Amino acid sequence: MANMDYEKEQERLLRLFKKYPVVNIMMTKRKQGKMTILKKDLKLVTQNKNLMKMMMRKLMQMNHILWGEIRERNGLKPVLRENTPIGIWECFFDNEILNNIVNFTNIEIQKETEKFSRNRDIYPTNLDEVRALIGLLYLAGVRKANHLNTEDLWRTDGTGIEVFRLTMSLRRFRTLLRFIRFDDIETRQERVALDKLAPIRTLFDHFNENLKNSYSHSDYVTVDEKLEAFRGRCGFRQYIPNKPNRYGIKIFAVSDAKMFYTSQMEVYVGQQPNGPYKIDTNAKAVVQRLCQHIFKTNRNVTTDNWFSSIPLADSLRDNGLTFIGTMRKNKREIPDLFTQKNERPIGSSMFAFGCGGCTEYLPIQKRQLADFEGPEYLTSGPVAAI
Repeated sequence: MANMDYEKEQERLLRLFKKYPVVNIMMTKRKQGKMTILKKDLKLVTQNKNLMKMMMRKLMQMNHILWGEIRERNGLKPVLRENTPIGIWECFFDNEILNNIVNFTNIEIQKETEKFSRNRDIYPTNLDEVRALIGLLYLAGVRKANHLNTEDLWRTDGTGIEVFRLTMSLRRFRTLLRFIRFDDIETRQERVALDKLAPIRTLFDHFNENLKNSYSHSDYVTVDEKLEAFRGRCGFRQYIPNKPNRYGIKIFAVSDAKMFYTSQMEVYVGQQPNGPYKIDTNAKAVVQRLCQHIFKTNRNVTTDNWFSSIPLADSLRDNGLTFIGTMRKNKREIPDLFTQKNERPIGSSMFAFGCGGCTEYLPIQKRQLADFEGPEYLTSGPVAAI
């Protein structure tokens, strides 16, 4: 008898869950920071936790969503077992990267040697000297001296930084900065015809691989963009007036929401020439490429309204990831009731349930926030603060 009752309850709940893919709008009020859902059927579901979990799993299987904990252990990977700062740094900038810099820099130095009357002013570099150069650049940033004249850093009257002049001469420092290269200058013209990022492509891709191979993300990752300050000559330099540094190189990145570790980056170079490096640059394609290495791991991806869309949430769901993010009001997937100007109390919210969940919150008068949760509302993850 108990088994029959259990099966009937199971069938009833299955019918209930099948009913909710049709958009169902409900309105609630925020109480003590929590949303009180005014639906009798949903309350019945939550009373039986074991049965609810089983039904959630069935529903997720119907929607091709992976269920359970993340399928990858969070934390350091075996390759990153160093416990010293220099050892950790070498996991990201390994000898292969540094040797390439040395070789390509020496090629450039060799080309320019005949322009100098004295060989002591220009001579080939080596691995140790390149490490020292990078270390001085790091130190200049730490000391907030990256905008100072280099002569001020090498002063001997007590106002300079002693470690700079003990490491190398000012003349040598300037020479290395002038001739340092990250690719083979002899073949650059051919590669630039197919790839705008050719001068640093090999180094950047290798660095990205080291990032992915050194650390495993926690349950939640964030995809966003940053503008790396740069005012030099560059064909894909961006101007974004609302950024702290208005001019720079735009970089998309996926980072751990807890440890702030970045595991994958992509430089925005605009429209690439026809060839192997011509890729789709819309928001959905960018997120898919950045998250490709964490597909099928049950992690949650959070983005802002520039990236968020229903097609993106569907795509991530099909690849074993959940999604949550804010959406712009002009997205056609948002229900019309969410965008209508009607009198509603401040602090109220509206919910739409389908294959994912959509929340609209009215924090202050004449301002509405729309928040889309992919299948996240079916999982054990947190609801975004909006």
